[in-house]
Formats: sequence, structure tokens, C-alpha cells
Amino acid sequence: MRIYNVRVLQSAEADIDNLADFLFEKLSREGAYRYLDSMRNEVLSLSVYADCFSESHSKMIRAIHPHAKKMVSHNHKWAYIFHIEGDTVYVDRILPSKTIA
Repeated sequence: MRIYNVRVLQSAEADIDNLADFLFEKLSREGAYRYLDSMRNEVLSLSVYADCFSESHSKMIRAIHPHAKKMVSHNHKWAYIFHIEGDTVYVDRILPSKTIA
């Protein structure tokens, strides 16, 4: 089993920032932090599970990166779009899963 480093690109950071703003408006402070912490743990799990996912055939996802892969969150609300280069997983975007065709 290969273990990767995980790096979150600025585009994915911006997605998280937008989501955080929304969560802090709708949930309690503790609830928003729990939700964001859960997402962070899912992203970090790519260090172990990145090889389990195959490259996407979706044109939308491949437009983000030609070798992009997709992992759906545990609650099926988010899609983590990532690619692997060498020993590093790069998280390109975090998008609502229902927006991906």
C-alpha cells in the first residue's frame, strides 16, 4: 500500500472558504467546525485511498485536470476532485456532487 502526501490547491481552499461561510451562517459554531473537520479528515484519507479511485471519464472533471479522479464524501454531498503526481495527491476542487455530470 502506498501512502501519499496530500496538498490542497488554492482552488479547493477557496471552495472550502465559501462552504465555511455558508456553514457558519446556517449551523452553530460547533456544528460548523465538526462538519469542516469531517471534510478535512476525508481529504486526508486520500493519503491512503487515492489509488482506489480510477481516472474520471467525465468531461467536466477532466477539464479541471486531465488525470483527475473523484471521491464522493460520506454523506454524498461533496465530490473531492484530485490527481496524483509522484508521491503527492493534489486536491483540485471540492464541489457539490449533484453539480457533476
